[in-house]
Amino acid sequence: KRVVWSSDMLDGNESKILALKYRPKIFKDLIGQEVIAETILNAIKIGKTPNAYLLTGIRGVGKTTTARLIAKALNCSKNKNENNLCDEKDPCDHCKEIENSNHIDVLEMDAASKTGIDDIRELIENSKYNPTSAKYKVFIIDEVHMLSKQAFNGLLKTLEEPPEKLKFILATTEVRKIPITILSRCQRFDLRRVGMG
Repeated sequence: KRVVWSSDMLDGNESKILALKYRPKIFKDLIGQEVIAETILNAIKIGKTPNAYLLTGIRGVGKTTTARLIAKALNCSKNKNENNLCDEKDPCDHCKEIENSNHIDVLEMDAASKTGIDDIRELIENSKYNPTSAKYKVFIIDEVHMLSKQAFNGLLKTLEEPPEKLKFILATTEVRKIPITILSRCQRFDLRRVGMG
């Protein structure tokens, strides 16, 4: 989509980065990834979700956006009560908080800057506790291929025997750098570049 600047975008109230302002809020808005979206949603609706998702693809295809949408779908109050999901106009509290990056049970970690075993130990320690308010505690690890060998080894045990209420969503541009032991414990989704047509 082409973004056209308007004068109301230049006043003090519109200080959001365009990529964040126009980030899809529901799976229906995720252009070019319809098959993946449908697969993930169907699994969530019937309660057959993996312990760990692996989202791969080049920079800018929507890995982090998809990760947040998965976190929202897993924890949506309407999904729990009505086997449905929030829409854009009337989001539940969980969906609102995840969208605003301030949900206590959804942690995002950038492995490009936190690559060591100590960072993963902290994450694993946190994983031992049940979610505070949501159905699942969700750990989103972006650029997961940047983790050190020791960090991957530390993560492996938790991936093998995860607590019941914990889900991992790993995102990477370099899937070949991830150990096979980690790959084999994830459900992998390859996000495609959106075509021009």
